[in-house]
Formats: sequence, C-alpha cells, structure tokens
Amino acid sequence: MKNMTPEIELTIVGSGTCALQSQRSMSGYALRHKNFFMLMDCGDGVLRRCLEAGLKPFEIDALLISHLHIDHIADIVPLLWGLKHAPDLKREKPLHFFGPPGLQQFFEKLPAIYGRWLENFPFPLVVKNVAQEEFTVGPWKANTLPMQHGAAANGYRLQSGEKVIAYSGDTGECAEVINLGKRADLFILECSFAKDYGAENHLHALQAGRIARQAECKKLILTHLYPECDQADILSICRKEFSGSVELASDLMRLML
Repeated sequence: MKNMTPEIELTIVGSGTCALQSQRSMSGYALRHKNFFMLMDCGDGVLRRCLEAGLKPFEIDALLISHLHIDHIADIVPLLWGLKHAPDLKREKPLHFFGPPGLQQFFEKLPAIYGRWLENFPFPLVVKNVAQEEFTVGPWKANTLPMQHGAAANGYRLQSGEKVIAYSGDTGECAEVINLGKRADLFILECSFAKDYGAENHLHALQAGRIARQAECKKLILTHLYPECDQADILSICRKEFSGSVELASDLMRLML
C-alpha cells in the first residue's frame, strides 16, 4: 500500500516586505504537521497574525530563519520576551532556531541590546547555523541551499513522506533556487516586483515564473510582495513563463497538503 502522509497545514502569516502595509505583515509562514508547529521566518507582525489565524505562538517548536534582515526576524525578541515572562506560562520543551551563518552570533549579541534576561531561559533554547546541509527538524527532513541575496541567506526544502515544500526566502535568479523547488508539491517563492528593475537580489514576476517552470513544481505561491504587486496583474505576468498552478499569497491564507 502506498504510504499516506498525514495532513500538512501551511498558514501564511506574513506575505509582505520592509514596506509597511496594513494588509501584509512582514515575512512569516506557519507550518503544522504531526503536532509539530514550525515558523519559517518571523518578521514584524507575524505573531499577531498567528493569533488572528487561531495559532498559538507560544507553542512553536522550531523556527527556520532564511536570513537576518529585519523583515524576517523582527518578532523573534518579542517571542522570546513572551515565552520568558508571560504569566502562568510554563514551557519545558525546547525551542529550536535554524538559520544561515551568523544566526548564533546574532543571538549572542542580543543581551547587549535588550538586556541580560536573554541569557537564560527556563527551557532549552537551541540555536544552530546551517548552510548547504541536511538536518532533521520534527517530522521534516530539511535541506538548505544558499540563495542569492547579498547577505548569507538560506532556502529550505522540507520533506515528510512523499510531500515536499520549498521556501526560497529572499533571492535573485540563480541555479540554487531552481534546485530548491525541483518538483516540489508547494514552492513558496519570493516575487518582490511586477517588472524588472535590475535588482539582482530579488525576483520579479517573469523571473519567478521562469524559475517555477524550470523547477517543474506542482504548485507555486508568489510572496514577499512589495506594494506595486497589488497594483499589477503579476499572476498573468508569471503565467507567461509558468503554466502550472499558481496563487498570490495573502496574509491568513491557509493551504492543506
């Protein structure tokens, strides 16, 4: 009998960028599978979006951080503050952070900025740099590939059973992002702009479509959308290159695999 993968739930809790928008929080994607709750990135507004989606941020098991730009990490310190000081909260299970080179150093410097409360927690806080490697996080086999973003940046490819989810974080057009999304059941791909502005470290809609076509992914979600994307028909532009299933991300969108 063919192996059946239990249901996977993805909730988009931040589809935006550094450009503040009321309808889009900064980057964040909540993934729940086999009673394991993981966030991919944790930008400003993500924790409140989790609450709006009926998710409980204090129950997060792990976070995958794509890179250390503020629109992907701004809610980390508020999360830790709440986990340590919220009344009647008694967390014992570990909280795991995985991210590109520099993540551990980022955590080491936080007490100098926010205070020494960040030095000790009543539960295990595990922070690990990962780059071009395979590791296990909860029910997922995870692989990282370096993305083209100027700063150290990871894309994540997650597999459980026969299901594969790929998340690019921020990137320009490169061979690694195509490999990341290769035949993925769901490819969460940045699409910052509607048209080409010559940016090397972000994608526009035509590039996103080309990458999806080359990757032969089964379903494409365009995200990390600057305000101009809401004024243009980026789906039609993307479909000039990619004829498969494609949707535009929106905050609180929920997908089941």
